[in-house]
Amino acid sequence: MPALSGVEGLPFLATGGGHEPPHTIFTGLWKAVKDTPFGKWYRFDEEHNFLGQFWFDAIGFSLLASAVLILGAFVATRSYSKVPRGVPNVFEWAVGLLRKLVHGFIPGKQGDRYVPYLGTVFLFIFTMNLIGLIPGFRAPTMTLSTTAALGVTTFIMVQGYAIRSTGVVEYLKHFMGPVLALAWLMFPVEIIGELARPMSLSLRLFGNIYGEDNVIEQLMAMGLKYYIPVHLPMLLFAIFTSFLQAFVFTTLSTIYLGGKVVHEGGHGEEHGHHKGEHAPAAHHG
Repeated sequence: MPALSGVEGLPFLATGGGHEPPHTIFTGLWKAVKDTPFGKWYRFDEEHNFLGQFWFDAIGFSLLASAVLILGAFVATRSYSKVPRGVPNVFEWAVGLLRKLVHGFIPGKQGDRYVPYLGTVFLFIFTMNLIGLIPGFRAPTMTLSTTAALGVTTFIMVQGYAIRSTGVVEYLKHFMGPVLALAWLMFPVEIIGELARPMSLSLRLFGNIYGEDNVIEQLMAMGLKYYIPVHLPMLLFAIFTSFLQAFVFTTLSTIYLGGKVVHEGGHGEEHGHHKGEHAPAAHHG
């Protein structure tokens, strides 16, 4: 988190509560890299609240989650069959679930256009959350820089989808409000509200995963001291919450996107299509 390391007045941004993070599979590599020119340029040597190590772990485990998804996609699409089994069946079930979620807010074929991005976000967050439950691993989503990147990426994608779906003029009209005389007042209010979206998405995900993983770490430390696995109940519950937090982030992103591409132009891209269908009938009359 080098970009956030200067905010020393907000200790929660350290994502480590001020204590040294437990060793992970990347700790040795971090020690070897942090004092190199490359490591210093990326601020992996930042010692305040161990930000450098948290930042390095977040990048490493994010790349690991990406590799797992790429490998899973390769296995799932390597061979097709009418009755998928194993990994292909799991991916088909996940895609079906995500399509139903998106269609709940963006109906019809228009919704299918956004399933690839929203589905990727869900699977990526879910995988990163699950990684943190493995001993020697850490969830990248318990680092604010990771969740902020997800929030900003979603924000940029939504703006791009909205402009492509409704056009620049309709897109800008949204920020001016329904009353043109009050546009000077509504525009800054809408801009502030729009910029708050990625912040809300990122902080919600970060806070839940950060709190959950820290509780598990403390319970594991307690269990190691007395040789009792007191963290197991929380670990099992965390499997469910890993799915839940990915689902919540994706649902909120879908609602955010649906409010842009559906309501602003009546029915988004399909709105123009329907107008074209009715035009001949009007002419005939």
